[in-house]
Amino acid sequence: MRHPRGYWGAVAEDMHRTIKQAWLPLTVAIAAFTVFTAMVAMMFFAMVGGQQLFGPMMYLQSVRTFTVWVNAIAVAGIVGAALTADIGSRKVREELDAMEVMGVDPVRDLAVPRVISLTLITVILSIPSILITTVAMQWSADYVAHLPTGAFYSNLFVNLTTTDLIGLLVNSALIGLLIATVCCYKGFNAGGGAIGLGRAVNQAVVASVVGVFVLQLPYQAIFLGLFPEVGAWK
Repeated sequence: MRHPRGYWGAVAEDMHRTIKQAWLPLTVAIAAFTVFTAMVAMMFFAMVGGQQLFGPMMYLQSVRTFTVWVNAIAVAGIVGAALTADIGSRKVREELDAMEVMGVDPVRDLAVPRVISLTLITVILSIPSILITTVAMQWSADYVAHLPTGAFYSNLFVNLTTTDLIGLLVNSALIGLLIATVCCYKGFNAGGGAIGLGRAVNQAVVASVVGVFVLQLPYQAIFLGLFPEVGAWK
């Protein structure tokens, strides 16, 4: 990282390969979780007569927490698992030792491009995640409570601020960095043949999900402490 040159081609190639392989399962996972949650939440709002609050209340909470969670779980389960398996298989086959013998730094050649790639991918995926969340919630509001589209979006855009969107991008970058670091670490420390490699992949996914949960506690506290106005609905 002190000499940021020579690996950006590998970063671009890894991003292209990862998005090409994972865009469909990521899209399906995010859409399915969001639609299900939006319909259940809309039923609750309709029961208490608070349909108008569904847009600003549920959507903002989803942007800050639930959409980020679904995005992180999908990235960790699909991209992170593949990353750990790739590096771990190289470790099991002793390819990393061969690279060190040839004078090639495995961390710089394998870990750094993948960490940067996964971080950028997580940030990029947060943008369609917002769009999927918006469409899913608008459809749920119309299907369950027959809330007019104009009323949904008017309440939504009054409360949604640029600070929320920037906070989502920063949060996604931190999550991607965390997942990539954990998965690379588990891959580099895999051992014990195929069984050990499978165990390392499982541990990487679980540790990433738990790490994201731990990360959200201080991040949300700091974010709302620095920008208390984003927690107030208009």
